[in-house]
Amino acid sequence: MPAPALPPDYETWTFEGGTAVARRDVAGAVRGALAAAPTLHGWAAAQPGHATFTGRGEAYGVTLGATPAVVRHARHGGLLAPLLGDVFVGRPRFLREAELSRRLAAGGVRTPAVLAGVRYRAGLAHRADVATEQVAGADLVEVFFGDRPPAGKPRAAALEALGRLVRRLHDLGWVHPDLQLRNLVLGGADGAAPQAWLLDVDTCRPMRGDRDRERARNLARFYRSWAKWNRLRGERLGDVDRALFSAAYLAEEA
Repeated sequence: MPAPALPPDYETWTFEGGTAVARRDVAGAVRGALAAAPTLHGWAAAQPGHATFTGRGEAYGVTLGATPAVVRHARHGGLLAPLLGDVFVGRPRFLREAELSRRLAAGGVRTPAVLAGVRYRAGLAHRADVATEQVAGADLVEVFFGDRPPAGKPRAAALEALGRLVRRLHDLGWVHPDLQLRNLVLGGADGAAPQAWLLDVDTCRPMRGDRDRERARNLARFYRSWAKWNRLRGERLGDVDRALFSAAYLAEEA
């Protein structure tokens, strides 16, 4: 495992079966979890009262030390999913996610910080678990296709926050290949302006070639997700919503 290019507030250690990296404030809790269970993901699944999040496999909301966290098992998406499943080669992706999440946050794109990553040896390859900060909020499927979708000014404010977030991501020169409703979260205190968060940034990549074309393709991916959930749950996101999102996206300064 290459030496992780991580800030000094992280530490790394080896254990029987793999290598772990954790932010120092949760390192003790991660060590304890790995002493109690073969994997961090398995430990999280066994915790009483954990929350369960669906997506690319189940993830679990737990507490690491005093920090609310989401623990997921790393899996491939897209075309590689049926071929490789959860097997990876080379540098663990959670190292890149930790670096990129800090870079994006510094540029105004809210994304949960990586708290820990665990690499498990699998011959010449590896499997991995990742723990990130748990965002207080709900993803866009829950927000817009749940029992109480926002309306009026709160709805407009939510869509504007999302438009600004995606524009900042693009202005920093990045696209999210899996830009869809499950990977965007809206949070914030009651009565305050909503905050938009981007999840699973380990899949993000730099723009290549024509930036306008890259932006258009990434937005098209996002709108396909809208259409999918409209088909599954009934028409909830319409032309007015798209116009509000687009206006905020276009208004955000580079």
